[in-house]
Amino acid sequence: MNVYRLPVYIVLEIPPPVREAIQAIRDSLATPTARLPVEITVAGSSGIGPIPPGANQHETETRLTGALAGLTPFRARFQEIRRFPSTDIFYLAPADRQPFDRIHEALKASGIPFAPSPWPYNPHCTLRGGPLSDQASANSILSFSFPREEFVIDILSLYELDPRNQTCRAVFQAKLSDK
Repeated sequence: MNVYRLPVYIVLEIPPPVREAIQAIRDSLATPTARLPVEITVAGSSGIGPIPPGANQHETETRLTGALAGLTPFRARFQEIRRFPSTDIFYLAPADRQPFDRIHEALKASGIPFAPSPWPYNPHCTLRGGPLSDQASANSILSFSFPREEFVIDILSLYELDPRNQTCRAVFQAKLSDK
């Protein structure tokens, strides 16, 4: 039986050229976040937690495929940069959160085992995390220019995340279908 070795996050991939523009912002901020994929997490960081280590891969992927059956590609765009309260985590917020909420709810109902999360679901694409040197830096980040064009989300991925060094490895990928 194949099982996950590390916590697994379910994400929606941001396509090029938006992905590269966000990566450039992350690189300029030079925090460990820059090493992570450019995506919007739908299970793992808020709402429902990650799939715990030891979960059966085959069973998880079968349930995930079932949950995805009615989900089709959709258009999205980012509205603004926000900061999570009482943290130094900055992120891009989607203009319309409804498609992300629908996927999050479908995952919750899928029967996939998830660890608990202390935070309510908030769809986001993280720009940076880690301590800031001063408030001027925070204000500067909030005023960054970011990609505002629409893009199509059509790929969902599972990543095992090693929390010790903030590296991850793709373990599964599925294309949302128009069928």
